[in-house]
Amino acid sequence: MTTPRVFIIRHGETEWSLNGRHTGTTELPLTANGEKRIRATGQALVGDDRLIVPSQLAHIYVSPRKRAQRTLELLNLGCKDSFPWQEEQRESSSNARTDAKVQVDDDIREWDYGDYEGLTSASIREQRDKNGEGSWDIWRDGCPGGEYAE
Repeated sequence: MTTPRVFIIRHGETEWSLNGRHTGTTELPLTANGEKRIRATGQALVGDDRLIVPSQLAHIYVSPRKRAQRTLELLNLGCKDSFPWQEEQRESSSNARTDAKVQVDDDIREWDYGDYEGLTSASIREQRDKNGEGSWDIWRDGCPGGEYAE
């Protein structure tokens, strides 16, 4: 029996991740380079002789964010069933490499940055300095209008 493993894969590059802007609830597509890099990652890591062996996957959880879902699609795991977000149901593929069910789970979505959505850490610190709020630590201070660590 093999030891169970968990793989955590972050979404590919977006315009905001390129320039350090905090991205939580805003739906941004992957950049062309982001898509290219995720395809390459899938080729390098997914396969019967690779780190991620599709036939050994038991369950796949994905964020409701479109960038995360697109990342999963591009990894080319060979899921038997259609992805839950695909409107058109496809026939079960004879080329399927995994029977793992894909579940969209809000509990693994990205942080809600609230008023800080789309801002860089530097601009948040500047804004807080102007307002006399002092330094910013996301875990200590959270995000007004968004989430706080509990």
